[in-house]
Amino acid sequence: MDKPDRRSFTFEFKLEVVRRYVSGEATALELAREHDLSSPKLIESWA
Repeated sequence: MDKPDRRSFTFEFKLEVVRRYVSGEATALELAREHDLSSPKLIESWA
């Protein structure tokens, strides 16, 4: 069984997600769920 390809995200997408995270608009967990991301840690690492 093949592993699915890793998703890649544009700079603009990451910037918008991080902007919402650091402004307190949403938590990393909420954003990860909203955008179907693997982990809230991903958002924290982008920030």
